[in-house]
Amino acid sequence: MSYLLLLFIVMVILASSPSFKGKIGERKVKYYLSKLNPDRYVVLHDVLLPSQNGKTTQIDHVVLSGAGIFVIETKNYQGWIYGSERSKKWTQVIYKRKQSFHNPLHQNYGHIKAIENLIGSQIQPPYYSVIAFDPRSTIKKMDITSPQSFVIHSNQLVELIEKHDESVLSRFQIKGISERLKSRMIVENKAAKAHIKQVRVDQQEKKRIVNSGVCPKCGNSLVTRNRKDGTGTFKGCSNFPNCRFIA
Repeated sequence: MSYLLLLFIVMVILASSPSFKGKIGERKVKYYLSKLNPDRYVVLHDVLLPSQNGKTTQIDHVVLSGAGIFVIETKNYQGWIYGSERSKKWTQVIYKRKQSFHNPLHQNYGHIKAIENLIGSQIQPPYYSVIAFDPRSTIKKMDITSPQSFVIHSNQLVELIEKHDESVLSRFQIKGISERLKSRMIVENKAAKAHIKQVRVDQQEKKRIVNSGVCPKCGNSLVTRNRKDGTGTFKGCSNFPNCRFIA
């Protein structure tokens, strides 16, 4: 096998990996966000922050504006995308093949809480949870009820952010929040690798707790409920609506 053929095979394998596709999506979003006026917005990319219990959380993009804080999760998926705000899993349909993935709005909720904890209670700006899909995807009907949650294509980000022109945060406050986040950002490569390992361990532990019939968010028992559309049942926290965990 020639060297060029081997190199081609390696490149094809790498290009098809989820991590590589994710990085491509993040770079596209980084390009789109570069079009924002730097005099009005502060944009941070690949933000790795300390979270609760000595853990870390990785955020794709954060935009600070007068209207509040936009927390952006990038999904470089194509095909048809189905989901709802409360469901545990969303669905991607591509070439007649279905596959599920974790609800990115739930993931972004953890990102927002990490930022809130770092900023403190003295400033309480609005938070906008934004899920940005590849423009080549088709976002089907989404059941999103929160007025501060958005599921859009990545090339619509700038329009969405600029449309929110409220003056909630002053330029001084935006600068202060930016410096606060930058001072707490973890940039060491070792920490990034530890974060990935931690995520895998957390997912396994969460699955173990759910299988034992316990809610991993609040510790109450899980109960079986019927879906509103009559398509089956699901496990939910018995402490609903105080806890909205769905297995």
